[in-house]
This record gives sequence, structure tokens and C-alpha cells, in this order.
Amino acid sequence: MSLLKHSTGSLLWGFLLCASTLFTSVAVRAASREVLVGVNVTGVQRMNTKQQDALIQELSKNGVKLVRTGIGDSYSYFLIHAYQNDIRAVVDMSPIQGDKNAPMRPADKSLGLEWGEGRITGIDAGRFKAWLTAQLDTLEAAGVHLAAFELGNEINAPNFNGDFLPEQARGRVLGVADLDDPKDPECQTIAASYRSYLRILGAVKDVRDHSKLNRATPVISAGLADIGPPRKNTGQKLDGVSVPDTLDFLKKNGLDDLVDGYGIHFYPPNQDPNVPVPDRIKSLSERAFARCTSAKPCWLTEWAFPNRDLSCPIHDQTRVKLIQTEREAFKYFANQGRLAAIIYYNWTAQPGYESQAIFRCGAFTDAGKLALKPM
Repeated sequence: MSLLKHSTGSLLWGFLLCASTLFTSVAVRAASREVLVGVNVTGVQRMNTKQQDALIQELSKNGVKLVRTGIGDSYSYFLIHAYQNDIRAVVDMSPIQGDKNAPMRPADKSLGLEWGEGRITGIDAGRFKAWLTAQLDTLEAAGVHLAAFELGNEINAPNFNGDFLPEQARGRVLGVADLDDPKDPECQTIAASYRSYLRILGAVKDVRDHSKLNRATPVISAGLADIGPPRKNTGQKLDGVSVPDTLDFLKKNGLDDLVDGYGIHFYPPNQDPNVPVPDRIKSLSERAFARCTSAKPCWLTEWAFPNRDLSCPIHDQTRVKLIQTEREAFKYFANQGRLAAIIYYNWTAQPGYESQAIFRCGAFTDAGKLALKPM
């Protein structure tokens, strides 16, 4: 009798364990989503149509299905013909596009500001809306369905947001408490910039909502630069705002009513190929993906590991191992539904970024094949 009770109890426990495992498995599958995998392509706006056709064929031949690139008159040919070759695009828009009267902050190479940048606080959202409507009309007339609209590139750092003024900088990474400080002139400038950004983001959503073919296309907030947590002394001359704090400020001011996900850029600071996956998950959790949820997943629109050995034939074994480990860390967030896309930077070499290219020495590298492997 006691043996029967033990056997029955074991069977019951086994049943409950199996049921629990099945429930967990179903829950994980329900939470997880298809993660889009793609690559950044840059310099399109400087190519003629023959060069763009060659790039499209190169991408298509190597199985690329998703790219991140710009939008505008100089991109329309590429976007249309890429789509006709089964390549969709996340289009990265600058808030200053379409407003020729945008006030500019000048370049200052002594501070690392290599180019002038528009001040978002001075942008006319109506002009931006009219410009984007015209651009999208051109694409939709050719039947193009975009993968996502992404407004802004690294607006939490000085190179891509002209409202970070060198004369106000004090070498800090700011937090949301700083942006709420009415006594700090720089923080009030940046807070105003973020509020203006949200008005332009509202224009993007309105254009999307009233489009013909792209009403279901996600709107993504600006790809934010991971510059670490808030701190007073960075050793840098210029300032920035942390990723989580930028999102917290924007969310507090209405971001989640305007977007379907958050744009993130993350170049893993630890390039030791022996770092274990749990450590990489921890780094992502604390930094880039801290605000990702299943309701508002992160779109990792830039990530990369460099290979500074530019010789041919390529020696890429270390980068392959780094990419493999990082992708394993990404799966943790994908399984929770908190990651919508990973888009590697960059397809081909660009000045200053040659080491990150995954099409090198005339061929698609093993590191690139792994980076663009479906998840």
C-alpha cells in the first residue's frame, strides 16, 4: 500500500512537472517574437543608379532581406529597387530633414564635432510632416512596404543633436533627474530638445497612420547611443544622456503613445571572446535593454564588433566567436519578446568604420554570415 501511494505520488508529481514545463514552454513561445535580422548600408545617397543596382544585387546574392538606410530623394531609387528584390528597409530619418530653415550648431573638430548638426528645438513639425508625406507617397506609388520608421540617430549624444551645446557642456552623462532640474541651463536645453523631438515623432505617426500601404509599419524611437550610466566626470569635454534616462524622460512626456518600440545602439564594450553569455546578458540588461518590454520591444538598429586587422585574406575567428556569444545573449531577450530586431553595422567599409564591415576582401565574411543568420 505504501509502495502504491509512493508510485501514485510519483506519477502525480511527474504529471505536474510535465504540465509545468509545457506551460512554461508555451508561455515562452507566446512571449517570443520573430526577430528581424539585417544590416546597415551606408553611402547610398552618394551612389549613382548603376552603383545602387550593384549593391542591391550584392545584398540579394548573399541572402540579405533587411537593411537600415536613409529616406529622401537620393534614397528612393534604392528603396524601391531593393524592395523589388525582396529586401525591406528600416528607414532612418533625421528630425531636421525637410526643414531648410533648421538652425544649425557649427562643427568644432577640436571637440570631435566633425560636422554641423541641426538643433531639434528649431524644427517645424509641419514642414517635416509635409516632407515625409511626399517621400512616402513616392515609395507607396511603387508598392513599397517598409520594415519600420526610425526617427533620429543618437539624439542623446552631441554628434547627432545640435542642442548639445559645447559652451554648456561639463563632461557629464545626464540622468532624468538632471533633465528635470530647472536651475541647470544645459539640462533645460536638452529637455526642450527632447520635447520638440516628440512633436516631430507625432508627425511621423500621423503620416504612418494615414498612409495607404504602411499603416501597420512600426514607428521606432531614435536609435540611442549607449554611453553608460549617469555620472559627473566622464573625462570627456561634451555631455550626453544615458539610454534608460532618455527613454524615461521621453516616456514621461508621451513617448509610448507614439511608438511601437525603442531604437537602441549597442557596441559591446567588452571585446574579450571568453566573456560568458550570462555576463553579456547582464550588461545588456543594465544598459541598452533596460527599458525593453514585450509591449515596447527594443530594435537594436546598430551593433558590431570590430576586426582591426584589415589584411586580406581576412582573419576573423575572434570576431566570429564574439558575435556567436552576443547572439546567444540576444536570445534571452528575444525569448521574452523584448527584442524585435538586430541590425548589424555595417555592410561595407566606411571611413573610420572599416574594421566593422562584414563584406570584406570582396566577399561576405563568416562573421557576417553569423551576424545575419536568422534567429
